[in-house]
Amino acid sequence: MQKLTMMAAAIALAVPAMAIAQPPQDDGRLFAMIDTNGDGKLDKAEVTKMAEMRAQRQGDATMASPEKVDAFIKHVDANGDGVIDKAEIGAMRGARAGAPPPEAPPTAD
Repeated sequence: MQKLTMMAAAIALAVPAMAIAQPPQDDGRLFAMIDTNGDGKLDKAEVTKMAEMRAQRQGDATMASPEKVDAFIKHVDANGDGVIDKAEIGAMRGARAGAPPPEAPPTAD
């Protein structure tokens, strides 16, 4: 379970929040671009396409692996319906913005 949590956390960072985590001034335009069928939700195909585009830009095909896409969706999909909506993206962004900074390791004095 810990491995899955760590993998999901890594994906959330590596897969841009896969370009979904748009800046507040974006007014949802990026989400709308990714939501190609216009249903207000990002399904697996849409997230996969976004991950593939990001992987190509970064030169790292592993970013778009099915396992990473599935883990990202599972991490962000708070209600478990298999798709990501704007509220879930907002919650993810809020959690990342409100997360305390990592503690520095103790120093030997």
